[in-house]
Amino acid sequence: RPLLDLVALGTIADLVPLVGENRILVTAGLERLNSTRRPGLLALKAAAGIDGSIGTYEVCFQLGPRLNAAGRLENAAEALQLLLARDLSTAEPVARALDHRNRERQAIERTITTEVIGAIRARFDPARDFIIVEGQLLWHIGVVGIVASRVLHEFFRPTFILGGDAQQWRGSGRSIEGFDIAAALRECDDLLVRHGGHAMAAGITITPENVAPFRERLNAIARRTLRPDQLQPVLKLDAEVMLRELTVERVEELDRLAPTGMGNPALQFCATGLRLHRPPLRMGREQQHLKLHVTDGNDIREAVWWNVPKEYAVPATFDLAFAPQINEFKGNRNVQMKVSDLRAA
Repeated sequence: RPLLDLVALGTIADLVPLVGENRILVTAGLERLNSTRRPGLLALKAAAGIDGSIGTYEVCFQLGPRLNAAGRLENAAEALQLLLARDLSTAEPVARALDHRNRERQAIERTITTEVIGAIRARFDPARDFIIVEGQLLWHIGVVGIVASRVLHEFFRPTFILGGDAQQWRGSGRSIEGFDIAAALRECDDLLVRHGGHAMAAGITITPENVAPFRERLNAIARRTLRPDQLQPVLKLDAEVMLRELTVERVEELDRLAPTGMGNPALQFCATGLRLHRPPLRMGREQQHLKLHVTDGNDIREAVWWNVPKEYAVPATFDLAFAPQINEFKGNRNVQMKVSDLRAA
């Protein structure tokens, strides 16, 4: 029982499905994580700037990435040192170092992601390119898996991103429903030094001269096994709702379905025929996010939309897909809509 805080942390951060006994362990573990006296976790929480309670989001996007940063850039010794720390005076400098490494990891990842997406966009042919394979000498192998996920999100194609040195490149692959990349790699065994993984994620080692033949063969396999409609992302919505239904009390009821995450996703709704109540507000260090105040003519709700292109213009009337959440600010609690997608009505 005293280790359940670490059980919750590891289960959520490693994207294990939150169903069955995992959901029970994470529910109990999050309770313990929120009252933990473990110095390493207290220091990590402070370094991540977490003031409120810790849920699956905070573990996935604030605690987990800082613990992982050490292993991605060098080795995981600092993360282990933090979790084994016996007092805050030992833990706090390690937590700050991990926070710094995480910022360094984010900068490296952003640079490579921008480079990769720009290069792909310049020559991408959706009718021909069923698989994306990109590699470059000296791309940091510690972040290629994250970059592969971002590229997949952008183009919705199974993706391999590779980096390394002159002799051998290592890479990570991420896939989509319907394409088993581990099985595909077995058909490319003669082109690879080694490979391993499962249907949705895999790792490879390859020599630079085999990258082009590897890309060609993977694309041939994908064209044989994937239908064009499988290369379109699917947004699964649970219900259409009216804005007046989105009350704090109703969203609190829905929170009883927590913990949500891998295998037990948060509920996604849609509201149709909306308009802007006031002009959108750009947020974030690079003004990459949007805050919207939307209305159906009777009620008004606040919505946040992450990573929206600068040139995007919100249509006059639109349908919104979103997950509802409760936003707490200066003692006030209100319903906020976390936007999944938006389209003209």
